[in-house]
Amino acid sequence: MGKMLRVAGTVLGAIAVTLVVVAALVYFLVLQYPELGDDPETGRWYRVSDPEMVCSDGSPYRALFKKGSGEGVLVYFAGGGVSINEETAAGDFYNKSEIGIDALANLTMNMGGIASAVEGNPFADWSVIAFPYATGDFHAGTGDFPYTDAEGRERVLYHHGYTNFRLVMDRVAELGVMGDADAVVVAGYSAGGFASALLADDVFGDYFPAAESKTVLVDSSLLVYDDWRVVAENVWEAPGHIAERLASDDITLDCLVALRETRGDTVNILFDCSTRDGDLAKVQNYLDDGVMDVDETQADEFEQLLAERIPAYRERAGANVFIWDGLPWYDDPSDLTQHTIIATPTCFLPLGANGESIAQWLADAVAGNAYDVGLELLEQPERVVS
Repeated sequence: MGKMLRVAGTVLGAIAVTLVVVAALVYFLVLQYPELGDDPETGRWYRVSDPEMVCSDGSPYRALFKKGSGEGVLVYFAGGGVSINEETAAGDFYNKSEIGIDALANLTMNMGGIASAVEGNPFADWSVIAFPYATGDFHAGTGDFPYTDAEGRERVLYHHGYTNFRLVMDRVAELGVMGDADAVVVAGYSAGGFASALLADDVFGDYFPAAESKTVLVDSSLLVYDDWRVVAENVWEAPGHIAERLASDDITLDCLVALRETRGDTVNILFDCSTRDGDLAKVQNYLDDGVMDVDETQADEFEQLLAERIPAYRERAGANVFIWDGLPWYDDPSDLTQHTIIATPTCFLPLGANGESIAQWLADAVAGNAYDVGLELLEQPERVVS
């Protein structure tokens, strides 16, 4: 009898695993959100597509839209690496196509983060325009970049992030499905954080000029590089009004300073980052030395860079910052910290000394109460990552 039970248990376990795998395949590879029409339902996700929208590999691109029941709008940019030259174009340095069928929405929209409808999210009832990342250009390009791939074949990388962005925004705007937005947040993580800095002025000026509350949130997007303007002009072919802002080695700071100069105190500028961001330290190492790798030495250097740059973000751009710690970089045992936070449930964790979460910090800023969190972490040489 015991043997029969064990066999039965094994069979049932195998069946359960098979069902889970099949369900996962159906969920990620078959189910698709419907195309956005003239009368979208409140609380439902839709695809936004256009024949002119493409990913960097030439495959069709589509964004995502959810009509909310509130008067707020979240314009949300996903991340996923960057293309700055032929080497990065040919390699695995960024997302070249959208990951699965609506995987961005399934994972980061519905399973946690500020764009999700999870209980306790201050933005759960907001309308959301979400931009998956698949163009390698911080969502800011309009050009075709020729390169030679690893097998020696001539290819073209379509840096059409800005083209896609405008087509999506125009489509949603022409439907008038969001009404008169009272509050607008432009937010993004990693490459999408750079996008939120690069494109916030377009969003506020061209699509929501009358919004009473305007906020931009840059999540984990600090990389210094002397040739950002060269990349923007010659690799991405970003529009002139964007490329001309890039005057230094800090693309994010340049854009946020320009935004402050243009919009003044009508916009809340927020910047967050972990102290020893493993992914940013890795990419910074590539920009500095051509090596896409990271160890605690590179983390030390990134931490020092962050401490050096934050005063300019606060003083020149008028940004409020949230510096956080205590979350490890994936499962790495070394002293590196998590990269990005707003797309995950960790954005609701009480990471501040007084129990502040990133989500609550953002909600407070939208409501007119902007403040800094975690500045003391940049003054402490020792890190404890649990």
